[in-house]
Parts: sequence; C-alpha cells; structure tokens
Amino acid sequence: MVSSARQSVTCFLLIFSSTLYAYSQTTTLPAKTSTASISGKVTIKGKAAAGIVVGIRSVESTNYQPGRPKAITDDQGNYKIVNIPPGQYQVVAVAPVFVLEDYSRGKTILISKDETIENMDIALVRGGVITGKVTDSEGRPVIEEGVSTYPAERSSGFYYVQMSVRTDDRGIYRFYGLPPGKYRVGAGVNDIFTGRRGGLYKLAYHPAAADLNQATVIEVTEGSEANNVDITLGRSTVKYSAQGRIVDGRTGQPVPNVRYGVSYFMDEHSRGSMTTGAVSNSEGEFKLDNLSPGKYAVFFEPSPEDEFRADPVRFEVIDQDVTGLIAKTSKGATVSGVVVLEGTQDKAVYEKLRNMRVFAGVFEDQISGDDAQSSVIGQDGSFRVRALKGGLLGFSISNQGRFQITRIERDGIVYPKGIRINDGEQVSGVRIILNYGSGTVRGIFKLEGGALPQNAVMHVSLRRLGEDQDWLNSMAGSANPDARGQFFMEGIIPGTYELMGAVYVLGSRGPLRTTKQQVVVTDGAVTNVTLTLNIDSTPDRP
Repeated sequence: MVSSARQSVTCFLLIFSSTLYAYSQTTTLPAKTSTASISGKVTIKGKAAAGIVVGIRSVESTNYQPGRPKAITDDQGNYKIVNIPPGQYQVVAVAPVFVLEDYSRGKTILISKDETIENMDIALVRGGVITGKVTDSEGRPVIEEGVSTYPAERSSGFYYVQMSVRTDDRGIYRFYGLPPGKYRVGAGVNDIFTGRRGGLYKLAYHPAAADLNQATVIEVTEGSEANNVDITLGRSTVKYSAQGRIVDGRTGQPVPNVRYGVSYFMDEHSRGSMTTGAVSNSEGEFKLDNLSPGKYAVFFEPSPEDEFRADPVRFEVIDQDVTGLIAKTSKGATVSGVVVLEGTQDKAVYEKLRNMRVFAGVFEDQISGDDAQSSVIGQDGSFRVRALKGGLLGFSISNQGRFQITRIERDGIVYPKGIRINDGEQVSGVRIILNYGSGTVRGIFKLEGGALPQNAVMHVSLRRLGEDQDWLNSMAGSANPDARGQFFMEGIIPGTYELMGAVYVLGSRGPLRTTKQQVVVTDGAVTNVTLTLNIDSTPDRP
C-alpha cells in the first residue's frame, strides 16, 4: 500500500476508510435478534449516489466491529439496514474522498428494539486535499515520516491531531477527504522524544515553524486542493542531561531504588510526562538524558509500600547540562478507612468491587498530579493510601462504571470538598460511601424558534443536587443527543438532579444557549424527560 494513503482518523469522523469494506456480505446476526431498521437516501451534491456502502458503528466502542448490519444504495441512492440490535450507533457511508455536507452534525442514532427509522438521509460533498513534501535541512526527502493536521481553531485550550498520514518514497504526503475548515500541518516528533527512537527529526510545522501557533494556516473548502504545503525538518537539537540525587530529608542519606520520570512544560498550563522505569542508584543518584532546551521537572514514584514522598524538582535546560539537583524525601501522609456500598445487597454488585482501587491525591498546584497514590480495596472494603502530599485530598474509584461516590465521612462528619491533611499526618476512620446506579434518564432535546446553527452541536448533562455536593463530584452523566435529539444516560443513582441541555458552536468557549429542569431518578426505573430550548432566545453570557 502506498504510504501516503495510510490515513488514521482520530477525531469524530463519520466517513470511514475502506476498512469497512471488510464487512461480510452475509451479515451474522447476534444471538438476540431485532427487527429494528434504518433507511434513507445517500446523495452527492444533491444527486442520488448508487453503490455506496452504508453501515452502522456502535458509539460505545472505538474498535473495529465486524459483522455489523449494512446495506448498499440502489440506483436511486436508497438504502435500508435491517436486523439492528438496540443501541446507539453512527450511521456511516463508505466514501473515502467525501465528507458530510454539514460535517458538524453527526448521523448518530439511538435505536430501540424493533424500531423503524426512516429518512435518515446522508448528504455528501467532496472533501478537500492538502498535499506537500517533507524534506530535511539539506533538501533531501524524508521518507515514511508521520505528518498530521491540526484544526486551527480550538476551544478547549489544547490542540489535537485530526488526521495522520506518512510520506512516500519521495517524501510526499497527501491528505484527502478533509472536512472544510482551517488547518495547520506538522511533521516530526516532539523534542522530548527525539533521541529515544533512533535519530528522528524534531517536530516542525509548515513551512518550518517550531511553534504550532506560528504555522501557516491552510483553509480547506469543498473539493479544494492545497498544493506545495511543504515542511522542512531539522535534526534534533544538541541534547543535554540533568542529574542529581534523592536524599532523606532528615538525615541527608541517599535513597536508592526510587523510580523517577520527567515532566516537560509546553507552557505553565500544559505539560507532558514520561518515565522509562529508571530508578535511583545505590547513591541515590538519578540522571535524565536526551533533553532539549526547555522547562522540566523530575518527579518520583515511591512504591505502594513506601511511607515517604518527594516533591518534584523543577529545572530549566538552556545551553548546558544541569547538575546538582537535590530532591529531599519526607514522611508522607497516610489515609485509611473503608469503602461502604449503600443501596443494594446484590452480591454480584459487591463482587464488582473486588480488585478495584481507591485513588487519593492533592491537586492544588501545576505538578501535584504526580503525587496521586492508590490502594486496592480489600475483601472487607478496607483501604490504606500512603505517601501522600499534604493538602485538600480528593478521592476517586478506578473503573468507576455505575459506582458513584456519594459522600466522604470521618467521625460522622461529611466532607463534600475533600479531607484536608497535613504533611506526614496519619488519618484513619475515613468512610467512602458508594452507591450503585441502576436508574436511567431517557429523553429528547427539542429546539424551537429555528434550526441548529452551522457548526453547532447539542449536549446534555446531569448534575446531582444537594447542599453537600460540589460541582465536580455532583456530575452524574452526560450525553450527545442523536440526529433526532434523543439521548439516554444509564447507571444513575436515585436522587434529584438538574438536567441541562446546551448548544455549543464549535470553536467557542462557552454554550450559545442553555436550558435546565429538575428530574427525579429512582432505582431500576427509566425517567423520561423532554428538554425544550428556544434557539432564537438571547445568547447565554460566556
């Protein structure tokens, strides 16, 4: 296969690559059959598109899903997919060079048992193309190099890769089937990884920018082709090292066999971390190699049995090796207690708690996330988390699923914001109260006064109400309504909630419009609700 055609779509794309052709012509039905069906028409520029494969893909899985029902459009562009099990799906058309006419609208559908859904039409237009050549500083083609597109407009404070391809034997890459929009294009690998993978080129953006914000913006329109979007890569800059020692904060003696890693800072609000499994030697010494100029922190990961901890040590690499870093250990705080499950006596539910973990951590500064520690939940529900940093301690449960923390108690007192602990303090008697949700909220989000704006999406969220609930821990669920405005959220514990529906315009920071109402959820029951929002009302304040 030509390498430039190896496109991997990592965002929410509804037009999939040719791997969907691997679906069997004879669909194997699941053991529990359903007579549900979806039908509609596929058009390209308003004209019927014959011979287009239309399939469904469960939104609950990111893996390839062979055996899903499919259909092929007839001469009039009509299709009908039958024998669909209940669930939430994306309706996808296999047309690699085409995209949805309104790309911001997903053909996501929530389907019930034996339901018949008609007029699920798919309008396609030809996607755009970006192509160019990747060369090194001497003009030689860079072969088999990864190239990525980044949406030029962002709303969540960070950039993400939308599509990736590789250059061919001429150094040429080609993106096709791009949705209309503005993009930046980059190739190479972030400096923190260069030197660890055998002489890779460092990350650069078209034409030769080191910073994504300085890259040239490429505008893609329907069927457009941007040529000569070339990228020049340079070899990794001179590499430096940073070294130091980890010592006992009381005695000054070296602390051996402590695992460590490095965080690198893109800015004060964005960082990445990595560890190679390296540990301090018998003299407590540690060393970080292959560092490019930039700002870093070395962090330490004590074993679950250790009582000590050490703060990350910040440093900056400018134009020489960094030496003399000293990390001092101190006695970490310990919190112990019991996990209590309320609201059920189902043994199968209790069995789910086995081998789950309690996580505890303080997140009050930029790099404290490395201080989060955990403990396995014992057969009797007990836990003991060691080596904690002093501060406001928050808790979470691994693989939470339908389990939700409803409150944290100690000595009969409820701590809705978390428990504050001091450095080295030994805290016992903590009770983490869990509930296992079996309620369901199912509804429809209706718009009045107009249509959904261009590049806008709908979203619903569920927040538990109560004076003892803070915003973060009160969030019970969220969902994106399907093409008909239908949504559902499962595993909700009994209680009174605020259900909020919102319309967001892609690229904006806050919702354009919102609507709210209260709902009451009970065990094992489905709560049906209708949210109505006037799209022509005064926009919400950001």
